[in-house]
Parts: sequence; C-alpha cells; structure tokens
Amino acid sequence: RMIDRALWGLLLGLGIAVGAILLSLSAGRPEPATFRFVNGTEPRTLDPARMTGAPEGRIANAIFEGLTTRDPATLGIAPGTAERWEISPDGTRYTFFLRASARWSDGSPVTAHDFAFAWRRLLEPDGGSEYAYILHALRDAEAFNVFPARADTLAGRVAPALERFVAEGDPHAWPEFVAAIGLTEWLSASAESEARGLLHAEHAPSEEQVPQVLQALARDAARLREAAAGAASRFGVSSGVFARDARTLVVELERPVPYFLELTSFFPTFPVKRELVSRPAIANRWYLPEHIVGNGAFRLRDWIVGDVIRLERSETYWNREADALDAIDALPVESAHAALNLYLSGAVQWLPGLYPAELVDELRARDDFYSGAGMIVYFYRFNTNKPPLDDPRVRHALALAVDRQSIVRDVLRLGQLPAHHLVPPGMPGYRPPESELHFDVDRARELLAEAGFPDGRGFPTLGLLFNTSEMHKQLAEVVVDGWRKHLGIDVRAYNQEWQAYLASVNRGDFDIARAGWIGDYRDPNTFLDLFVSGGGNNQTGWGDPRYDALIEVAGDPDRALREPSRLQALLPDERSWQLPASATAAERNQAVRMASFREAERLLVSEAFPVMPLYFYVVSGLVAPSVRGFHAEVALPDGRMGPNLQDLHPLWALAVSTGAQP
Repeated sequence: RMIDRALWGLLLGLGIAVGAILLSLSAGRPEPATFRFVNGTEPRTLDPARMTGAPEGRIANAIFEGLTTRDPATLGIAPGTAERWEISPDGTRYTFFLRASARWSDGSPVTAHDFAFAWRRLLEPDGGSEYAYILHALRDAEAFNVFPARADTLAGRVAPALERFVAEGDPHAWPEFVAAIGLTEWLSASAESEARGLLHAEHAPSEEQVPQVLQALARDAARLREAAAGAASRFGVSSGVFARDARTLVVELERPVPYFLELTSFFPTFPVKRELVSRPAIANRWYLPEHIVGNGAFRLRDWIVGDVIRLERSETYWNREADALDAIDALPVESAHAALNLYLSGAVQWLPGLYPAELVDELRARDDFYSGAGMIVYFYRFNTNKPPLDDPRVRHALALAVDRQSIVRDVLRLGQLPAHHLVPPGMPGYRPPESELHFDVDRARELLAEAGFPDGRGFPTLGLLFNTSEMHKQLAEVVVDGWRKHLGIDVRAYNQEWQAYLASVNRGDFDIARAGWIGDYRDPNTFLDLFVSGGGNNQTGWGDPRYDALIEVAGDPDRALREPSRLQALLPDERSWQLPASATAAERNQAVRMASFREAERLLVSEAFPVMPLYFYVVSGLVAPSVRGFHAEVALPDGRMGPNLQDLHPLWALAVSTGAQP
C-alpha cells in the first residue's frame, strides 16, 4: 500500500532521525532479521521471576515456555512443556506430565525439578518478585513468601509504634493509626483475640492493657515465624509444588483457582535452570546472551542495549518444526514518531500501539492498521501516604474533575472507552458496581472545600509522574490543565525514563503517578488483587481490611459459604450472592466470587479512591501484509470472532512471506 501524503510528510520531516536509526541498525551487527518489530522500552531484565512489563514479556515468551501455552488463533490454553495434565475432582491438585522431548537450549532435558525450583525461587521471601502473589493459592506458598516479613514487622515496627502511640497519641485517632501502620496486613489469621481485637476497637488500649497486647503480638510473630519455617522446609519439596519424578510435576492448591492453567502460561511461572541461576559469579547477569539457557522456541543471541535484541531459532526446542522464522529483531524504541517511521520505511514489520496521536485518523484509514477492545486499564495512582492525598475527599475531588469522555473523544480518538471502574468490560460473568467517578466539577469543588481547600486555596503544588512517552505527556497535560481550570490547584506533570520511573514508583517517591495494567488472565481478580494491603503491585500505600477480606472470599468462596455470618457482614445485600436451593455448588461459588469482586471494586471507585481510572485501552497497531499467523481477532468459544483482548501474538506462530511492504 502506498504511504499517505501526510505520513510521507512526517517521514520526510523526520528524515534525519530516521536515517540515524536505520544507520544504527546496520552498524556493528548482522543483517536485519526476517521479522523485526518495535518492542517499546528497553527491558529491565529477562529473568522471568523479576520482570513485570510487556516488553520483557514478549521476549520471555520467545526464549522460555511454561507448562502450558496459548493457541494464537483462540488464546485458549494449549499444551506447552507439559504434554498433558490431570486435575483432581475438587480442583485442588494438578498433575503435569512433561514432554520427553523438552530440552533446554544447551541440549539438557527440562525436568519437573526445574519447574519446582523456579516456582520456589519466585516465592523466596527476599527475592523481590512483584508477581510472587500469583502463586499464593499453592499450599504453603503464602506462609513461605510473606510470613517472615510479617513477623519481623510485628516485632520491629508495629509493637514499638503501638507503645509510642499509647504514650503520646490521641486515643480517639486509634482507627487512623491502625490503618496508617497497616496492622491488618501484618496480623496473621490466627492472631490471638487481644491482638485481633485491636483492628475493630474505637479507642487505643490503655497503658495497663499494653503489656498484654504486646505479649499477644509477640506470640503472633512467633507463630508466623514457626509457620514460615515449616513452609520453607516443605514448599517446592513435598508441598505446594514438587517433582514426583523427572517428568511429573504435582501442584497442590489451598483452594480451586478457576484460571490456574492460564497462570501456567504466564512468564513468572516459566522454568529456569538451577545450575545456571545459582552460580554466584553471574547471579545478576545469568540472563545475558553469553550465559542464558532457555527452553523456548528461540534463543537469545544478542542484546545490544539501546539498539536491538536478536532472537534466533532454537535447535533444541521440542516443536522447532513449527517455527517459521529463523531470526527476530526486537527494537527498543520509545519515541512514537521514530517508531512510526521505522514501520513506514520497512525497517520493522510490526508496530504495536506506538504512534503519534496527531496521525491517528490517517492511520485508522490504512489497511494494515488493526484495532480492537483490550483487557487493559490506564489509571493514575495516588500516594495515599502523602498529604493531602491521604484524604479520600481530595482523591475523590481530583477524580471527579477529569472529563474522561472528552479525553477519549478528542485526545485519544481510537475508540477507547472512558473508565469509571478499574476492571475492563467483557469479563465473563462479572457486572461492575455503580461508580462515583463521573465528571462532576461542582461536587469536586465541594469535596475539596470540605477537605480544607476552598477554591483550591492552600492546596500544595503536587507532581504527576509519567514514564517518557509523547502520549503520556499529552494526556498528563490535559488532566493537570483540567485540575487547574476546575479546582484552582497546581499540579506539575514531569517525566522519567522507564527504569527511573519504576524506581521512583517502587520507593514511593511520587505524589500521583501514571500506571497501566494488562490483565494476566480473564478474571476480575487480575485487576482487583493488585490493591490488597502490602501487595507487590500496590504502590499507593492504601489498604483496607474489608477489601482484603473480600478478595480473600473471592479466592475461596466455598469456605466463605461455610461462614455465613462473616459473609453476610461483608456482603449485606444477600440478593447478590444467594441462589435458589436448586443451584449447584459451582454456581453458588461463582455467585459469591462475583459479588465479592463487585463489592471490592465498589470500595475502590465509590469510597476510597486510591487510584483514578482514566480509560480502557484498545489494542491497536500496524502489521505488514507480509506477516502471516498474526491474529488481531481470535475465535471465541461460541464460534464468533472477537478482539485479541491481551494483544498476545506468540512469535513462534509468525511467518513472513515475500511481497508487499508497508
């Protein structure tokens, strides 16, 4: 297809930049691969247990493989390194049978022991994995992963803080103190009555009660340490996940997880080779080309930072005959203009969702442009530890003063949906709650005045952090301009490169920060469990025991149904989960799950406001006509075609034919 005149103008206008890029692509390395694509920001790591982003995930899915994988034409679960599996009738025990032909790229066999080791490594208490929580449903996993930190915090932080508060604090501010120190997060489920009673008390304990309470906290910390030690001796060896033999992996769950087979196709659960990652000399660089050993369809040949990641077909992959591509180049490009020019010049054949906003209309008219609904939400997170954002009225006011409809209509212009919830539409069986996030300037001003800032007077200057991107910049400018116009407050948008941005967010060095989340599996849990107290991806500082309890109930509805008084306290509207006596156990469990998710999301979008959803993405991009095996739409279980919600395109499924370029 001929390049439109407007796009030619842009290409010529940025000719120097394009020439420089193309020159760099040809300097100091082999000829470009048959298939090349823009991968966005530079990966932070290629360690499956430490990565979090889509750029890392695309590469990990090429050089590693999980027990299961995805059918590129349907996104359904397909056998991966495991050729088959068995599930117990109660859904709590999975037995995976690995292929005899599964090999690492060094030719050695992939074993069940490799998976057991990798999953234990993901959950190591000091490992720092942001995705460790996805395996907490495994027996002993949560105790192994988080109980040591909970015990240390109870003894080293909570107990001393309680003593200071009783001696110096305002007794009537006890509920705020409990929330501020995250007491709910650190108490174990088996906490003694003296300690657990602290959560619901309206006033602080008296000085006479303090020794008794401190002793209860100490006993609870000791129990946590004992449970953690027991879990550490068993998990990965005889419980949770373990190898029955070299080709048989057993997984034990505390409760059924409906989406578990999707998790086993997700990069945190990929295997790593113990002999490699355990070598002290290369502990932090085992994933570099000169060391890495993978079990996927491709191997990592080169990683030239700022230039290219070169993947080459693995000769040891069990299904190597299905690989049509001998080599792939992933280019780390963050500039939308540079990325588009690479595509238009034929330097890349796939450009996923990175192009100048001002050219959206021209791009949508092209035959090689694709667009569809995505399971992705774009939001701003508030740092609730920093005044005045510690006041939910302020957070609510900021969220109300944003015209989401105008943003998607006038700024984004690709069919994105305004987000008044966190969970994207289209989740099977889920109905979102009513939201208090609709555009309402008058109510926003009232809330800000109630919080002590009438007409914005006295409101401090805040910062809005985003990772470097022209689109993020444009959107941030629109939002802060609206806050200035509608509320009379000054918020300054600023950017950081990806690695610096991640570091700032992870250490809480921000006021408001841009964020996005791609659903890891098709269930509301993938979005809502982000904000449990102390969760690895909850960088807001917010936590609520009610929210945590609701996510817990959704994770084990069968147990919740056996505790009707607790369930009724959490979900007082029994109509949302009570079913006729004729309903099956599975139907009752599903009703409780969805009602719990709905109430949890209601807390986020109608009461607490730790985050401010802005819009739901569309999955879009440009793909050359010469690329085969790329499915912008996938076949749904009912036979209809639907959008590729997760924008998953396994590289092993792609091929390039000779013919038309962009």
